Amino acid sequence: MSVDPARPPLTLEVFRAEAGAVWDAIPTHFRDGAILLVHPEAEPDPEHEAVFFLGACESAFGPLEDALAASGDYRQGDRQSVLHVWFGSFVEMQARALDFDWPYELEETILHELTHHWEHRAGLDGLDRFDAAQIINFRRLRGLAAPMYFWRDGEPWDGGRWHIDGDVFVEVDGPPPWRVQAEDGEAVDATPDPADGWATLPGRGAVFDGRRGDLIVAPRPVERPGVGQRLWRALKRLWPGGERDDEQGSESPGDDR
Repeated sequence: MSVDPARPPLTLEVFRAEAGAVWDAIPTHFRDGAILLVHPEAEPDPEHEAVFFLGACESAFGPLEDALAASGDYRQGDRQSVLHVWFGSFVEMQARALDFDWPYELEETILHELTHHWEHRAGLDGLDRFDAAQIINFRRLRGLAAPMYFWRDGEPWDGGRWHIDGDVFVEVDGPPPWRVQAEDGEAVDATPDPADGWATLPGRGAVFDGRRGDLIVAPRPVERPGVGQRLWRALKRLWPGGERDDEQGSESPGDDR
């Protein structure tokens, strides 16, 4: 075990305070219908004694929801959830890990369980796409990992741009550095961070809730032909003169571009 001296000590009092700070930093509308409970004990996996659950999300009114579902009157969007985090499990993990960044892992756990809350509310295996993009973007703002092109589930704007709560995402062609128009009207240069694959320009996005968000600049992905288009091209190669027709740029009826 290695403990960073700059990291706060892992005591129950400090853990509760950190969990409360993470929870309070989450926008209120993301916390709607959910509460957070901090448990002092550990929560071991019943099937693997050396594994401990850091967190969980469960329905606050499971039996009632089951009864409503059986009667056909269950409204998924009204679901209330309890999010659990177990202090003792973090203690166990710190004792076993070579370097356990418990504040980071606590924030990851809370956001992960909150994502499950919204998945259950949506009644789907995944979140509503825009809600999911908002949560992923919140993770990005907190310095956590975010997948490339998650912003495509945000609000589409003209010119290959997407908007999420003041942050504007623009995709560009060609190698970096890229020169783009910021939302404040100025032309700016952007070089991607090798760790993320995109460039972040703070204060160059749109105005939202009285503040100007980030401008994120990323390379436009290479678009692959659709299934129908690839099938049509394959069939044409089997016909006499098919290659010639293809070179002349003939298209399939119903080409799915």
